[in-house]
Amino acid sequence: MFTIYIVVMLVSFVALIFILSTTFERYFMDQKEKMLIEQCENIQEQYSLVYERGPMYMDHLKIEMEALDKYLNARIWWVNRVGEIYIDSKIDDTSWLGEKLTRDEIEEVFKGYIIKRKGQFTNYFDEPVLTIGYPIIVNNKVEIALFMHAPIPEIKKTVSGVYRITFAGLIFSILTASVGALFLSKNLKRDIKNLNDAVKLISKGNFQKRLAITRRDELGQLAENFNYMAEDLNKQEELRKTFISNLSHDIRSPLTSIKGFLQAILDGTIPREKQDKYLSIALDESERLTKMTNDILDLSKMEGGEIDLSRTEFSINNLLINEIDKFETRLLDKAVDVELELYEGNDLVYGDMEQITRVIYNLIDNAVKFVECSGKINIKTTQKKGKIHVSLGNTGEIIPYEEQRYIWNRFRKVDKSRGEDKKGSGLGLSIVKTIIKKHGESIEVKSSEKEGTIFTFTLSRK
Repeated sequence: MFTIYIVVMLVSFVALIFILSTTFERYFMDQKEKMLIEQCENIQEQYSLVYERGPMYMDHLKIEMEALDKYLNARIWWVNRVGEIYIDSKIDDTSWLGEKLTRDEIEEVFKGYIIKRKGQFTNYFDEPVLTIGYPIIVNNKVEIALFMHAPIPEIKKTVSGVYRITFAGLIFSILTASVGALFLSKNLKRDIKNLNDAVKLISKGNFQKRLAITRRDELGQLAENFNYMAEDLNKQEELRKTFISNLSHDIRSPLTSIKGFLQAILDGTIPREKQDKYLSIALDESERLTKMTNDILDLSKMEGGEIDLSRTEFSINNLLINEIDKFETRLLDKAVDVELELYEGNDLVYGDMEQITRVIYNLIDNAVKFVECSGKINIKTTQKKGKIHVSLGNTGEIIPYEEQRYIWNRFRKVDKSRGEDKKGSGLGLSIVKTIIKKHGESIEVKSSEKEGTIFTFTLSRK
């Protein structure tokens, strides 16, 4: 980047010098032309007085021309109609008096035109000159062709003075810009290196690395997003470790129970009359293991796109009523009050009934788990913008705001105590989110002390 900056500045510098040189030279040439023409006009006025008042004013005019020669650094000639130079502004130099100019050089002037030329003027000067040919008119007739010759190198010498000042300013500017570019590129290189090193650490599984955000540009935004990503990966890693610990516990406990009961039955520790009871417990534990395994497999299939939706039209209200009835015993045990506020209009929705049933079951199961004794569960359906909105809420312990974005992650458990009625693998909400997303719908959670915890998802009509 530093190289690019320098190249760009140098190219700009060269282009600017070229533009300035052309512009300055043209400007000073134009100014010189304007000045010479103005003096020609003055001589025209003075000559008119000479013509009116007599030859006595001619010597005075010659002195003025000599002064103009020195002031303008310009040679002044008076040329008659035959092309003969008969007055020269350098009084002490008579070498050109009597010299004749060609017809081409004087013809336009005697026609009344002002001519402007740059370059060599025949062979009279050793260097290029700016020549102004001006017609001196008296009584509507061109009497004299007035020629002024200003050396172009002298004009360029003036321009070169401006060049030096401009060049010094540009050199100072480019040096300052180079130092700034070097400082900027070094800072940028350092920040990119820090980001690169941090990415390498992340790739090796170190999710604790964070970047100091010192910039407000796109790189600063990248560093901020990196920190966000690292934080999220760190959370995921914690979830993974917690899941492995929890899953190990959830698998080990029933396996230990099953193994213990079967061993006790085989070696006769458990009497024959009690064997059915413990075999029933072993069967329940094996079913719990099977459900957990199926949940993991189903979630993997859903996320891998291996499960296709079988969409049909069904009544969402009837489905909700059927599912809440399955929890009657648990609701009675906790003395939970269930409130139903169901949409009274057309409640038909279009989706995979089996998968939506799973969504509703998991959400009701969570609500029953976490509602306090004598608490309240609210189930509500409404219509908004052509969709049915299904809300399931419960009172009790709320989900902290900072945890709400993570509850959809697989194996995430908001409750860390793992109480007797709060067992689970942490896959339920992840399955819910995946099913709703596969339907092209949305689901959200709100949790506050005032309203409790409310899950709301949408379903479309056919």
